[in-house]
Amino acid sequence: MTEYEFEVGVIGAGPAGLAAAYAARALGKNVVILEDYLWGGTCPNYGCDPKKILLAAVEGIHRQSALQNLGLRGLSTIDWSALMAHKQRYVDAVEPRKIRGLDAADITRFYGRAVFVNADTVTVGDTGDRVKALDWVIATGQRPKTLTFPGAELTQDSEAFLNLPMMPDDVTFIGAGYIGMEFANITQAAGAHTRIVTAGPTALRAFDQTLVRQLITDMQETGISWYFNATVQQIEKMPTERLLVTLTDGTQFETGRVFVTAGRVANADQLQLENAGVVWDTTEIPVDDHLRTSNPHIYAIGDVGGSPVPKLVPTGNHEGRYVAQAIAGLTTAPIIYPAIPVVVFGTQHIAQVGLSVEAGLANGYRVTDIDMSQVMPFYRYNDTARVRTVLDDAGHIVGASVIAAEAEEVINYFVTAINERRTLAETQANLYAYPSLGSEFATFY
Repeated sequence: MTEYEFEVGVIGAGPAGLAAAYAARALGKNVVILEDYLWGGTCPNYGCDPKKILLAAVEGIHRQSALQNLGLRGLSTIDWSALMAHKQRYVDAVEPRKIRGLDAADITRFYGRAVFVNADTVTVGDTGDRVKALDWVIATGQRPKTLTFPGAELTQDSEAFLNLPMMPDDVTFIGAGYIGMEFANITQAAGAHTRIVTAGPTALRAFDQTLVRQLITDMQETGISWYFNATVQQIEKMPTERLLVTLTDGTQFETGRVFVTAGRVANADQLQLENAGVVWDTTEIPVDDHLRTSNPHIYAIGDVGGSPVPKLVPTGNHEGRYVAQAIAGLTTAPIIYPAIPVVVFGTQHIAQVGLSVEAGLANGYRVTDIDMSQVMPFYRYNDTARVRTVLDDAGHIVGASVIAAEAEEVINYFVTAINERRTLAETQANLYAYPSLGSEFATFY
């Protein structure tokens, strides 16, 4: 057994943990980072990045489909094995790149599960090595939620989906959040009959439901089957190796694979946080407005932390940089978050930022609701785009929601407007390249 001492220890080498480690090292701190799975974390290895690579092919097909008989004839098809190989080439380069970066920054790294033995010390993996730090940053992220019902062991998670060697002819997703909606979009475009089982009457509950209803209709028109207000009672393996799914309302169907996309839980239960005086629960590690846990020398950031913001890579990066500043004594102010956009990549994309339309109406604010389908940047792609904007009493843009093939780009204009406290008139005074996604701000009345 060997003992090591550092100024800053980071547990978890995903985007949030890496941001904290690099920022602390740049401020002159002696930093160690510990990882027990894949260097780089969920996003680049088995999360958002590989998913976006698969979605790129899907988006090409959707763009072609929208222009059928409007100048295009025929659709491309997805070669699943070639697409997965393309994805894997990116993923295979992640770990070596992350390791090179840490070594170049002179950040010490250990591989193995970190377990707290007291308020400032962890053991690493099976080696028994002990690592002590004056301040710790927990950035262990989340993992897919598991469900309990007869046959639940026959289901698979999101990582298994992103490593699916062959596309079955029929695929089922349990859950209609970000992951389920995006995966369903991929499988349907890849030729699989796709089913979504959701316990509620809708999908994407945190999003503008007017736009969500449009997205659900669009997904239904592509052939995706929906089972609303439904939960799985049991799954049985058939002699054909297919799976028989029985819902609690008695509905039955056979499918090739079932993936649980019903949310995620915090990776806090494996750290023995009670030894460090840190309070936690299954969903997160509670933190104050300085991202400190119940132990003031231990911070929790990113997906595992209890900050009241969307769990996204940009917010994790922002939190990582903030805690490095706090640990170095360069700030004593609470963390401040700029406007945070969120996006779902469905058959169309939905994006929103700031105050929701529902909250805006409740406050008596003005809401514009514009069908952008006939505006040139959208018409040329036959895109049924729609933009809803929330304006406060002074005319400032305080919220927006967008459905469009490139909603993730349109929403960024609103992010800037909200962060800079611009009125709609001030935003419309900008001159953007034409035709582009920004050139039609003058049509938002």
